[in-house]
Amino acid sequence: MSIKTGDTLRALVVRRSRELGKPLTNLAKEAGISRTYLYGLAGGASKDPSVRTLIKLAKALRVSPLLLFRYFADLTGAPTDAYSMAITNRAIGLYDPSDIAVFNADVTTPDQTVVLPGETFQKTWEIQNLGTRPWRGRRLVRVDGEYVIARRTASGEPLEVVMDSHLRSLNNDIPIADTLPGQPVHITVEFGAPRETSTVTSIWRIEDEHGQPCYGPAFILHVIVNVMAR
Repeated sequence: MSIKTGDTLRALVVRRSRELGKPLTNLAKEAGISRTYLYGLAGGASKDPSVRTLIKLAKALRVSPLLLFRYFADLTGAPTDAYSMAITNRAIGLYDPSDIAVFNADVTTPDQTVVLPGETFQKTWEIQNLGTRPWRGRRLVRVDGEYVIARRTASGEPLEVVMDSHLRSLNNDIPIADTLPGQPVHITVEFGAPRETSTVTSIWRIEDEHGQPCYGPAFILHVIVNVMAR
């Protein structure tokens, strides 16, 4: 990937530290890592972290884990420039610049939620129409098969997949209620956790009434949960 890990991740960590009013020492403690290791990650000196470490760090920074994955992994289908990778909560339409969407919040089941083996649960996202055109006939479509989180390797070598375990869902596509400019909308998907202890994910994108993606691959909705017996 052409993304410059040291430059972009350092800027993200420093900015979130300032916005949250927390020193880096506190953020590192919340993420379960040492301050030295966090400085190393931000500066590009530490080795690539595990998926679980990235999830914990994302929780401490209060950002999407997929945002951090893009600094350390190749996400098939994702853009390759650093700017577009750093912006994941806002998107401009692929075919209409007046079509603007923003991700507001995980309403239920925030990332790193612990669920029981075999548990059925719902994930609800809130997005908002910030453009000037109504959303009509849109659907949320499951695209797990198009996205593979894989660790970087030396140039020319195959990628090492580090997360390809996906959640079962009741449906593979969900209708999105018609949404006027300025309005938020909730989208809910029902999932079933696997019966073994694991960390699993599911990735979804918004498509129009013709089955075409509305936004680029950096704007996706996802769920990541830890499956373990309490």
